[in-house]
Amino acid sequence: MGSSISCVRIENYPTAFNWRIDGFSSLLEQGSGWSVSKKFEIHGHKWLLHVNPFDEKNDGSERYVSLRLELANASEHSCAVQALFKFCIYDRLYGKHIEQKVYHHFEATSAVSGVQCMISLENIMITPGFIIDDSIIFGVEIIKANKIPHLTLSGTLFLHKDKVSSTYIWNIDNFYKLPKPKAFSGYFNIGRCQWIICLYPKGVENNNFISLYLCLSEFVESVPNTEVFVEYEICIKDQEKGKHMKNAGRCTFIQTARRKAYGWGKRNFISLEEFESPSNGYLVNTRCIVEVSITILGSSGRVPGDMQSIFMK
Repeated sequence: MGSSISCVRIENYPTAFNWRIDGFSSLLEQGSGWSVSKKFEIHGHKWLLHVNPFDEKNDGSERYVSLRLELANASEHSCAVQALFKFCIYDRLYGKHIEQKVYHHFEATSAVSGVQCMISLENIMITPGFIIDDSIIFGVEIIKANKIPHLTLSGTLFLHKDKVSSTYIWNIDNFYKLPKPKAFSGYFNIGRCQWIICLYPKGVENNNFISLYLCLSEFVESVPNTEVFVEYEICIKDQEKGKHMKNAGRCTFIQTARRKAYGWGKRNFISLEEFESPSNGYLVNTRCIVEVSITILGSSGRVPGDMQSIFMK
């Protein structure tokens, strides 16, 4: 009885590129600037290795040998490339290479990875093994490079000529009896939207501050994933001198299909020390006043045409 033997062909593809520079001292004489290798292909993509032997960090106190990687012809790619790769400066005497792993999302607007300052130029000059006979070897190993489709999110803002403005006041008789970690005002309607104020008496994270937010509760004519663009000002009132503590902005508020409310405001709105100081007038006995003014400027995002007028009713 005969036997059959099948042969599997194993292809070896390069995953790393080494760039040897002979006459490294001559490159140093050129001063600061990026030198670019030839194109090389790994994982079906063409790349360029950049080297700058005279790079500097923000303070400019020391020179560094830096590397970066470029996806060649990135503007011609129909998709983005997510890559994990490793830079290397080779120690050819002791094998104590300088290595650094990097992750980068390559696309037309970000074709070059961030700069990696690998080692100070002074250290590379005095450490045996990196420069031998005036030559040095830089390398990059591309561990993986995955194509991903371009996913672009977009939105449209519809500004309205007729604007709706209104003010709501939340009188808090006893600040110290507010529920924790957060307290809510009553619901109020402005521009066919229902709003609510959210206050954290001890802050969201910092117990020394009050956090204060304006939140969209829901639309009166509720449609999932609709958005409203507003100008708002929220303040804790100075009840004595009128020097209110304010936060203002022009923001998009959204209610998702799951009816979650999203808010805008400030995490560190006011320190408890400043709030409780009798000289500031924010807290009189135990009473404080929160006021919010809202102007509906328009609608934004995926809003059906018949919804654009609803905000203004």
